[in-house]
Amino acid sequence: MKTRTKIILVLIIMTGFSVQSFSGNGPEDPAGKGSGILGFGFGPGIPYYGGSGFGPAILVHYDHSIWQAGPGTISLGGQIGTSFFWYKDYHKEVQYKNSWTNLGFIFRGAYHYGWKVPGLDTYAGFGAGTVISMYNDGGYDPEKKHSHAGFLPTCFFGGSYFFNDVVGINAELGYNFAFASIGLNFRIAK
Repeated sequence: MKTRTKIILVLIIMTGFSVQSFSGNGPEDPAGKGSGILGFGFGPGIPYYGGSGFGPAILVHYDHSIWQAGPGTISLGGQIGTSFFWYKDYHKEVQYKNSWTNLGFIFRGAYHYGWKVPGLDTYAGFGAGTVISMYNDGGYDPEKKHSHAGFLPTCFFGGSYFFNDVVGINAELGYNFAFASIGLNFRIAK
């Protein structure tokens, strides 16, 4: 049997087990009081202090539901994010590459509501923190590097769907290191 055929066969078997284990039997209230959710996301980054065009962003967040508030819960947590932007320019057959790297640390709070759908968690919130933007001029002045730190307010809304008690998918929109992100969430408490 060829290697490619073996790989395809293994992937088909793994997919079968995955579908069976992710059968849509998510928790009744994924973000209920006492729940902790660790999430990883990826999306188009927001440029800070320079930078332009498309730049990828990588996000990691943790939200812990602390208070029951009517039919939903309020969570507190934090987020770490980074985004990268670069620009290339050709001047008299010489290539210049400028780059920006942004790193942020954010405290955030959100209101979660599940609409009485098992496995569903929708939320909206605000946050604040610090962003550090580092610039490197790789052409006109190779020695020119500087950084800037500033206040970073955020707002966001999103939703998660948990396939079982632990694993779910997530999508988020807003001004939150990425205009939009998709990723995975993991319940690590409750």
